[in-house]
Amino acid sequence: MKKLSILILFVFTTIGYSQKKITEPDQKKMSLVEVMVAAGISSATSTFSNNSYANDGSFFELSSTYYFSKIGIGVSLGSFSNPTEGNLLDFANEASYPIELNSEKWKTSYYGIGPSYRTNFGDMEATIFGRAGIMSVKPISLGGNFVSENADAPTSIPVYNFSTNKTSNVGFYNAGIRLGYKLNPRFGLYITANYLSAFSDAIMAQDGRKQFTDINKDGVIDETDIVRQNGEQIAFQYTDKNIQPQVFNYGFGLSYNFGKKTTTSKEQPSKGHTNPYFRENSLEGNMVSIQNSGSVNFTNPAKEKVTKKNKQQKIISILPKNNSVFKNADEIKNFTWQVVGAKIPNPQFILEVTKIGSNQQPQRTFIEKTTSTSLVATRIFKENKLSDGQYRWKVTETTSGNSSDIMFFTFSNCEIDFAISNEEIECLGYEGENRKFKICFDSTYSSTSGDLTFGNPGSGLSVFDQSYAALTYTLVSPNPTLLTQIGASTSTVSYCFEVTVSASVTAIGFGLQGDDLDPSPVLCQPGVSANFDELPECICDDCEEMELSFDDFNISLNGASGNQFNFDGDINVNMPIYGIEFQIQSYSYTANPSPCSEGVSSVEESGMFLMPGTTINGSTSLQLVNESASGSPSSNDNATKNIKYTSNSALTGAIPVNLTIGLPGPISGLDPSCCEIEYTVCIKVKVFYEESNCKSCVFTHCFTFNNQ
Repeated sequence: MKKLSILILFVFTTIGYSQKKITEPDQKKMSLVEVMVAAGISSATSTFSNNSYANDGSFFELSSTYYFSKIGIGVSLGSFSNPTEGNLLDFANEASYPIELNSEKWKTSYYGIGPSYRTNFGDMEATIFGRAGIMSVKPISLGGNFVSENADAPTSIPVYNFSTNKTSNVGFYNAGIRLGYKLNPRFGLYITANYLSAFSDAIMAQDGRKQFTDINKDGVIDETDIVRQNGEQIAFQYTDKNIQPQVFNYGFGLSYNFGKKTTTSKEQPSKGHTNPYFRENSLEGNMVSIQNSGSVNFTNPAKEKVTKKNKQQKIISILPKNNSVFKNADEIKNFTWQVVGAKIPNPQFILEVTKIGSNQQPQRTFIEKTTSTSLVATRIFKENKLSDGQYRWKVTETTSGNSSDIMFFTFSNCEIDFAISNEEIECLGYEGENRKFKICFDSTYSSTSGDLTFGNPGSGLSVFDQSYAALTYTLVSPNPTLLTQIGASTSTVSYCFEVTVSASVTAIGFGLQGDDLDPSPVLCQPGVSANFDELPECICDDCEEMELSFDDFNISLNGASGNQFNFDGDINVNMPIYGIEFQIQSYSYTANPSPCSEGVSSVEESGMFLMPGTTINGSTSLQLVNESASGSPSSNDNATKNIKYTSNSALTGAIPVNLTIGLPGPISGLDPSCCEIEYTVCIKVKVFYEESNCKSCVFTHCFTFNNQ
């Protein structure tokens, strides 16, 4: 009862504390799905122990929870076992004659479902949960035998029996709490404590004992009494006991989280006012309304761009597979494709198949419309006799304008096995405004009709853009020229080429076209092609996994003037960095009543970082971009829109930051409490993650607060 009272008190304390501390940014740290595994000690309650001899044992549990917000629904699967030897030994020691014991463990497995409530305190996480379901208790048999060593032969006489005769399935409930610490965004460690009990004492056990007579009248049932009464012949006297399994489970566990709960909100429009220094910038990022303190996650534009790209609707070509070879149209059977992403209402597809020449230029085109994601080949080709050669095909959905990737196939009566594989593309950077890409691939060839040769190696490889216009390329290592491949056995040759393209190029394709293997009018020319419909971004992808948060920050007035604010807190980045830069992107304000503020009266009040109050990592040795554009003689060299801190060694963990920012305040001499001003300040943070400070990631966030 004491353990249960402590558990209940702790749960209610956690709920009360979380109501004060939980913030919207903390919720954004939470994942949608959490999988946990735990193990530890299973302590039997006195009720369970007294009726069944159960003692402290062990438990193991696997559980998973899906969260809608702070509240989720979870399932648990586990087991616990409780030995009986210790308590059974106490029973034996109370007898006046020696008893040899046979003990075993209570073994219980369970599965249940129920709600969970989760809250965060920085990197700490508390979860309160409840479950209800079915527990299965295996049968148990305990025994005690009297053993006499004084008889002519050792004698063993059963004197005690406790047993259940079948596996019992009963309902159960449990409630508990977990306290966890995030090792990283995915994994965490936690401690757990919970109370688990069957709904009723419906498990029936039989307790059997033998009643012996004190023959020698010495007041004690001893070995002499049992032997003289021939204890083997005395029958057991049974009583029924109702068992209700009840345990406290407490231990350690490991959690794994995946899936992110995302929220969006619209930035409030700026209030109109005259401000010679005011700049309004279009800024991506979530706006959060705060009570001048808390913790926020900065928006990562690189990650949002990848997420948006992954959610785009796509049309995927399926059959015929790229570079397939057929003898006629009947072998193709069907053209099939698939729509990935958002469903298209009443789709209208156009299938386009084009016969192409060695230079990728069209020679003949076939078009057919359909509302299905499959089309019989004979429907588009009709009764036309198709000539040998290479063809390409793609599907376009007319209502959305989306098109599939381009696939190639060949009609040929020659025995040719020719394929492109392991194609890769990477951006090498910019040359002026143009992008330079490197494409590598493997050419695999075999044929009983002849070898793969290139009479003019300079024209055997063609490279083209999305409109099939030829692109200039350069073959590079490992093979700067096209090589002959013997047809009698399968061989593979690796090629790479570099190509520079303008911003208008959105796709790059390439093809290999060998010499004709048959000198007769019958075309027997091996050819394969491949296409990159999406070109990689010419920026590094390191920023996609970087996360930045402003933890334990507090916004407070700096001094009594009412026009300077301190942003104090810790910047946390999930990887080592070598520098950090802050920039004021925009600010806006609204005074109530409106006349209580005269707006911006100096440069220092126009959304500026102010020195010497501003420090980063405890340092005032900061790089400033001073205000000088106005040419005003009142310009302040200690006021800036940009401020930067660099370090010669890696910065890890919490980086203390104190930003003093000047903003419009109440009229001079007016009590600030008589003039309530609401502010919105948007800050861009650039994090440098290489020692040379050449590579950086950008984060943004908008703070909404007031001066009260």
